[in-house]
Amino acid sequence: MNETWTRRLLGFAAAWNLIGGIGSLIDPANHYARMYTTAPSAADALFTYFYQCTWINVIAWGLAYLHAAFSRQSRQSVLAAGAIGKAMYFVACAGLVLSGVGKPLVLFFGLGDLAMALLFAAACFSARRRAGEPGLGRVPASRMLGATGR
Repeated sequence: MNETWTRRLLGFAAAWNLIGGIGSLIDPANHYARMYTTAPSAADALFTYFYQCTWINVIAWGLAYLHAAFSRQSRQSVLAAGAIGKAMYFVACAGLVLSGVGKPLVLFFGLGDLAMALLFAAACFSARRRAGEPGLGRVPASRMLGATGR
């Protein structure tokens, strides 16, 4: 995957996470009504805390994707971690649907994340091939030391 498509993918992932996270934080009742067959008690402070933390984390990852779209130095790490996280999110979504708690829309968004996980992995490996680096995240000593060798 070339540089332009990787940047577009990361921009799309940023928008996906930011829109989903902000929308879920603004209107949790709508989120539950559209996505699940049941809703938690609004009086459960601990559950509310974890719900909010989850979506804050999704927003933070959206900002990381946006940053990586414009910063080549952080791109490999964000793509690798994002691929793993998005693949695990799909597994969690599939589990919710199979248990009967998640509606089909949950699986739709989970499949979107799975598609991005596969594209992130492809972008990560193609960038590694282009750079001729033997491993993910490895930085040649010449790049770490700079041009002066210090």
